[in-house]
Formats: sequence, structure tokens, C-alpha cells
Amino acid sequence: MFRFKSQSSCLILCISMLGLLACGTGEIQNFEGIQILSELRTDRLDIRIYLVDRNGIPLIWNQSILSPNVGVSTISEADFTTHATVYSMREEKAHKKVYDGRLYDIRWYQEPNSLDRLLTGEIPRRLIEDDPDRDTYLGKVIVEIKTEKQGPFTDSEDNTAIYRKQ
Repeated sequence: MFRFKSQSSCLILCISMLGLLACGTGEIQNFEGIQILSELRTDRLDIRIYLVDRNGIPLIWNQSILSPNVGVSTISEADFTTHATVYSMREEKAHKKVYDGRLYDIRWYQEPNSLDRLLTGEIPRRLIEDDPDRDTYLGKVIVEIKTEKQGPFTDSEDNTAIYRKQ
């Protein structure tokens, strides 16, 4: 009789623990912001989105059970909603909105020799409007991302190349 009670208690405890872990599925532990970097390529504007904690320190891959692409708590790139706004510059200020829409080709990425957790996305150059009144090839990029359970998080990068140098 005593053995049955301890086995059932153990089973109930295991089920409770599994239930607690399942509640966290779809969340990344310590995810409290983003930092972006952009780089102009021949056919696109590449955006790197670093996931950071409240102190701005990049999160590390596999630092917790609730990591993306790990086991039952996988967070797919499709679970992120993204929005990007790009402005041309005139007289060192944001001038004209030349792109307003989502990021394309969102995917998890890990830089060589780095454990930083980041997403990459892109904006095709053909979608970035030309601004004849701009006075530089630089611009401002603002990115917002969120998941069903976390966010929205926003970051911007000023004076980043959005057009080819002339």
C-alpha cells in the first residue's frame, strides 16, 4: 500500500513539472529586448537582430531549457512577427519613409565563433524607394519584433547604408 502511494505521488509530481515546463513553451528565457545591425548587400539590406536581456547583453544559445530550436520548446522563425521602417536622410535627419513593411527570410543564425542568439532577416533593395531629395546614401532603420508571448521589442540604427555610394 505504501509503495503505491509513493509511486503515484512521484507520477503526480512528474506530471506537474511537465505542466509547468509546457506553460513556458514559446518563450525565450531572459528575452527582454533587441539590438540590430544592418549591412547593405548587392540585392538586399541584411538585418541582424540580437536577442538581449534587460541589460542589453546578448542571450546565449542553449542557455536554458526554453531555447529556440531545442526539443519540445522549439520557437520557429515563423512565430516572430516583424516590422521594419526605413528612412532616407537629409541634413542629418530622417527625411522620407522609403520602406514600411515586414522583414523577409527570417531565420535563426549563429555567427562563427560566437554563442550570441540572433535572427537575421532582409529587405530586398528593389522594395526600398529612391528618394531624389536625400543628400546621402545613409538612412535610418527601425525594426520591431514580437512573438505571441513576448514583445514587442524595438531598436533602430542611424546612419546605416541603405543606398549604394554615388
